[in-house]
Amino acid sequence: MLASHTAPDIRRPLDAGLDGDDPAAAFALLESGRQRGLAGVLITIVGVDGGAPRALGSHMAVLEDGSFVGYISGGCVEASVAAEALTVFAGGKDAVLRFGRNSPFMDIRLPCGGGIDLHMHVRPDPQMVSGALEAIARRESFAIDFVPKASRATLVRGTDPGGPSDWRDGAFRRRYLPRTRLALVGRGLEFEAMMRVGRAAGLDVVAFTPDEHGLAVAQSLRVPVTQLVSLGHVPPLPVDRWTAVVFLFHDHDWEGALLGQALATDAFFVGALGSTRTQARRREHLAHAGLTEAQIARVRGPIGLFGPTRDSVSLTLSVLGEIASERIAAEAA
Repeated sequence: MLASHTAPDIRRPLDAGLDGDDPAAAFALLESGRQRGLAGVLITIVGVDGGAPRALGSHMAVLEDGSFVGYISGGCVEASVAAEALTVFAGGKDAVLRFGRNSPFMDIRLPCGGGIDLHMHVRPDPQMVSGALEAIARRESFAIDFVPKASRATLVRGTDPGGPSDWRDGAFRRRYLPRTRLALVGRGLEFEAMMRVGRAAGLDVVAFTPDEHGLAVAQSLRVPVTQLVSLGHVPPLPVDRWTAVVFLFHDHDWEGALLGQALATDAFFVGALGSTRTQARRREHLAHAGLTEAQIARVRGPIGLFGPTRDSVSLTLSVLGEIASERIAAEAA
């Protein structure tokens, strides 16, 4: 028997900040529900048949009051899926349900024509949820093993689990990696535009600038920002494997003080503004500073997927596209 799609009151939370592809949104809603005495269901795409708008491992979370976050399609079937999840919740055991192609739910179809298998994990362990949120906040890689037959989900922390999200020995292992951190070092229109667009794109943006106006823009965007005040005392850059560092200076004094530091890290992307001629001079300067050929070769320049560009917005889109492409390659490495 199919669940009613009009009752209970299925709805997205009023806080739009919880929506989106970020898995943290699903865990945040479950934690918020726990604090209010509400249990729920964690929904995960564990199979894709044909075309589908979301990848394996994409999440939704549904609370017993009908509120939900996340996407498993383009937004066209989420309310119906949330209603079915509450039927599973009432049964008390996990289930894997097919939606779209070859699904028993004839009234729930995906516009792309494909099918998806959704694992519905009932009443997630609060310690698992809080552990996932803690790992996300710490920018740690982790995994969760979902075992539908046992209605069990196990958090795996401490190391990058490696490999894509997929089935392994009767469990679906969902791999979680930190969001892309965008570390911007610079000043001027390009610096400010990249802060704005990076923030709107959901990246973890941090900024470093000697410019008072750039500092004010960062603060207005709620971007963590450090003011550069002395070439002799440069601050450490917050860089990990999932960080892209972009230098956006037209004058290069500050760049020289910080670029070597960035190249000594495992950031997946290090790039700097400038023409082909500027890049050649940059490489010479880095060689004179004692950096190795391997380190120097890591500096992207001219930056961007397309160019040359003559306005800050076009440059921003070009560079963020290049960073997104490199991020995908880094995940597959």
